[in-house]
Amino acid sequence: MRTALSAVLALTVIASFDIHADKPPVEVDMRNVDLHLTSDISVHIRHLRGRFIAEGARQIPVLDDPRSYSVTVDTGEVAVDLASLNAIMNRTLEGHSNVRNLQVSIDDEGRLRQKGTVKKGVSVPFDVKARASVTPDGRIRIHSESVKGFGVPVNPLLKAFGLEMDNLLKVDPGRGIAVEHNDLLLDPGKLLPPPAMHGTITAVRIEHNELVQIFGSGAPRPLTPPATSKNYIYWRGGQLTFGKLTMTDTDLELVDEDPGDPFDFSVDRWSEQLSAGYSKVTAQRGLKAHMIDFNDVKKKQR
Repeated sequence: MRTALSAVLALTVIASFDIHADKPPVEVDMRNVDLHLTSDISVHIRHLRGRFIAEGARQIPVLDDPRSYSVTVDTGEVAVDLASLNAIMNRTLEGHSNVRNLQVSIDDEGRLRQKGTVKKGVSVPFDVKARASVTPDGRIRIHSESVKGFGVPVNPLLKAFGLEMDNLLKVDPGRGIAVEHNDLLLDPGKLLPPPAMHGTITAVRIEHNELVQIFGSGAPRPLTPPATSKNYIYWRGGQLTFGKLTMTDTDLELVDEDPGDPFDFSVDRWSEQLSAGYSKVTAQRGLKAHMIDFNDVKKKQR
């Protein structure tokens, strides 16, 4: 039965709460979700189990404000495609490093190929081929195996003068990229736009033109009781605010109405997807919001 969201949640919303009380985190479980963080950056959540944690002055996570919460990932598998990876790297480096016009691709050997220009007195075009691995502290290490400048090998020249990449490449602190010898160390928690995503990355691999990150054990760990749909975002416990409403002892499942492809979900414009769908109250006074994909919303608006 279709109904207005405010009426559906009337029995599950609290109007006020003690902001000084300790609040339990909101547990979250996602499966097969294309999560749009900005217009040009998205991550594919193959599966994820974690917690939404309130950030800043907020006492509870507010879905309308991605800066009001962070996502702590306990276990999961998250992939970033080349288009998003290029957007992330250029967003991070442009104006904050001596690198210009960076382009990232994947070569036939499954290595990350990085082409661009580094300004060190003069502008030097570079072409670096590198392997991805994980550091003991959970960052992604991009280890350079081949470095060319002006189309010729640079590795022997650097070695002859006792130089390494960190002598040439400079990145402002706090940008999520550190240069260590001939390697780049990437911190996804700082590289991605809000909401921040934290967790221990235990493995990384290149697969189907995507950089795949494994968090924790990497094994799926559904909530109990589990979500009922194929592709979903499911929150349980704690308090969560969305729109004008606050849900206590949260039981909210966003259901993909087209399970034949990933659930296309926008962090900034999810309310458009919500209003285009419909909602149902469960016997346990939870809420299931059936939503169309964000890319289908955009098609209808044209």
